Amino acid sequence: MKKVQRPSPGFWRAPKAGCAKFNVDAAVKGGVGVAGIGGVLRDHTGNVLSSFSKSIGVSDPTSAELQGILEACRHFASSPWFGVKSLIIESDSELAINWIKNPLQAPAGFSDLIQKCKYFADKFRLSFDFVFREGNAEAHRLAKLGLGRS
Repeated sequence: MKKVQRPSPGFWRAPKAGCAKFNVDAAVKGGVGVAGIGGVLRDHTGNVLSSFSKSIGVSDPTSAELQGILEACRHFASSPWFGVKSLIIESDSELAINWIKNPLQAPAGFSDLIQKCKYFADKFRLSFDFVFREGNAEAHRLAKLGLGRS
């Protein structure tokens, strides 16, 4: 098995010109507990265009990650960059990204969130990619801040 080389800490890869990238993450206290989501939208030069950080109540990690991805979709769809830039959404949950790309592989309990994410992907030509945690540091920080929000 080929070992995947992890990027160095703080590594963030810019999208190509004309694209924007939304890095999203979730934070959950315990296996199931109080959860927060966060995301940061950047252009191809790394400039921050927008961000969010919010509490989502009680959740499990995968549901929280899917809720973060869905929030990024909604956030972008209502932004001034919608229709001007194409969008890549990155998450450090490989499972959530794989389920969005292959909804039939997901357990039924996640189908509502996955179908909502797929709706945005299909209608607005969004793409979803996995990123190692090191490339998702700012989104992770925002998700942790969301834990403390009411």
